[in-house]
Amino acid sequence: MSEVIDTIERKDYDEFAERFAARINAVKAIRIQNDRTIKGIKEIRLFMQTATGTGDNAGASLTAPTRGGKTTIIQEFRSAFMPDPEVATEKMPIVYVETPSGTGTSSLGMAILNALGDMNPSRGDGAYKQTLITKAIRRRETKLLIIDEIQRLVAKDRGRVAHNVSDWIQNLLNQISGTCGILLVGTTRARRIFRRNGHLVGRSDHHFEIKPYAAADDDAADWQLYRTYLATFDEKLQQVAGFHRSDLHKLDLAKRIHAASRGYPGATARLLQLTAIQAMLNGDQPTLSREIFAEAFDSMWAFSDAKAVNPFRTATPPRIEQVWTEEWEESFD
Repeated sequence: MSEVIDTIERKDYDEFAERFAARINAVKAIRIQNDRTIKGIKEIRLFMQTATGTGDNAGASLTAPTRGGKTTIIQEFRSAFMPDPEVATEKMPIVYVETPSGTGTSSLGMAILNALGDMNPSRGDGAYKQTLITKAIRRRETKLLIIDEIQRLVAKDRGRVAHNVSDWIQNLLNQISGTCGILLVGTTRARRIFRRNGHLVGRSDHHFEIKPYAAADDDAADWQLYRTYLATFDEKLQQVAGFHRSDLHKLDLAKRIHAASRGYPGATARLLQLTAIQAMLNGDQPTLSREIFAEAFDSMWAFSDAKAVNPFRTATPPRIEQVWTEEWEESFD
């Protein structure tokens, strides 16, 4: 009898997974080319094209709060330079690496060497690894080195900067000057690194930031761009996941979504994706209602103390400062 029950339950689980897995994956894969994304990609492309050949140090930074939209910009930018698997080549025009947690010069050097395809990236100290990286970048004809999660160089508790690592990056920048640029990507906490080490980003001193969309009463044109972003996302949910139109751009709901995400495109996308998934799990609802948005918001920020109210449960759409009492990074720290 227990074997029969187990078989029935397993069948139910499999049918449930098969029913929603493809749609959920399609929703999670949605990437909208909003004006912020396009602007960021254009700026990084221009930086890469002007970072080499002059002999000047070429460093830049891209910062935004958690879920601000950095990942989408970097992913979209990198996608244009992915190697063709059918073509054998040693060239690596773009090299991407994440800053290891609790990093030192040796561990960061090893991560970069590994990304460059070095067969033995652990050998030598930080200085020796720097020499190997310089040679590999020239051999690979790398034009841009992207170091992500750079905020890991800043201690969360006291904001202390790992100066030895930031100095190491500056030295690497000097060594590959005229050959390759370095783009440092991180959350707003990473900005402390540049305030403490003004030479780190070189003479070009490019600081790219992802700006949130303005609220309805602050900038009418920017607010319209945000509503267009929501409408585009709405259309994409219909195309890839079979939802009906949810009218995300309508004034009341748009204001609530804006307050929930602080107007950042990344946080907006994440909220919309979670809400769509929640709608599937709540009896396969055809549209994204305020009630489902409220559940998704609570789930998305379950471990953050920064939120004061759920913007989807208030009588009228609240302003950002009524929803959030502090910065996201500080609430997670």
